[in-house]
Amino acid sequence: MSLRQVDLNLLLLLRELLDTASITRSGERLDMSQPAASRAVARLRKALGDPLLVRTARGYVLTPRALALREDMQEALAASARVFELERFTPSTSTRTLRLASTDYGLLVVLGGAVARMRELAPRLRLVVEPWSGETFDALERGPVDLALYADDPLPADFHARDLFREGYAALLRAGHPLLGTHAGASLPRGRALLRQLARYPQIVARYPMGRRHVADDVLERLGLASHLVSVELPYFLGAPSLLMDCDHVMVLPRRAARHLARENPRLASLELGGLRQAFTYRMIWHERVHRDPAVQWLRQRMLEAVSEDRISPAVRSAAADRPRAASR
Repeated sequence: MSLRQVDLNLLLLLRELLDTASITRSGERLDMSQPAASRAVARLRKALGDPLLVRTARGYVLTPRALALREDMQEALAASARVFELERFTPSTSTRTLRLASTDYGLLVVLGGAVARMRELAPRLRLVVEPWSGETFDALERGPVDLALYADDPLPADFHARDLFREGYAALLRAGHPLLGTHAGASLPRGRALLRQLARYPQIVARYPMGRRHVADDVLERLGLASHLVSVELPYFLGAPSLLMDCDHVMVLPRRAARHLARENPRLASLELGGLRQAFTYRMIWHERVHRDPAVQWLRQRMLEAVSEDRISPAVRSAAADRPRAASR
């Protein structure tokens, strides 16, 4: 008989029948009436081609075929239960591989604060970071990628998002930069006045993926300062420190990245560009495919925890506060 013709509930009846050798008691255990239990046993006998239970002078006994089915029946029930039970994820023992797509900005400001905690909670879990590309949305849908870090651009259908933080901009420059020295002992200008002074110096800008191509993220241009020189375009933020330390170039980049790079390198300083409306929301995105996956839910929670712990002080040092590490963190 074909599997599609079999009611899998008969496995439960077979289990009770093998345990009790009684149609009546099997039915009672499953809250079935005597007639309903008898009809179900008849179906079971037909499906298996064996009477399973026969009458003797001392009562009913199981047939050899029924006894031989005991181990297979237990395995079938266990497999059926695994199919329909909720998936469990135990971080402490999981050997799962999870895949995250991100630019180096996401690695700096989100993943950097999450890895140690993930290692502590899930020592055998493996995290693979894929570069963000024009294929990322497709990878999230099809399965090679489970989660991605993304700015606040529109999402395709069937995608979910969770905001991580609202982000502004800062300037990254060398600690002995002339702009800082000019204002030694006085407050640095703010807002557009500071932008105009920054625009006097050669700019380093990062490139970011947009569809299948990369474009320069010229923040000054987006803020309306068209008259400035873009001297270098980089494919990632992490290359900026080696270029900025020994020249007067400046780089306007997301605030958290500037803080991180200046904090890690005492030869650099970061200046908050306060009073500007230009900002973006950084968030996690994932597809409906993994929306209920407990391992991916766990990973999303770790990302949230990482950004909720503000490990970088928001304060900005003025040029006069601590030379030559003016405005650094």
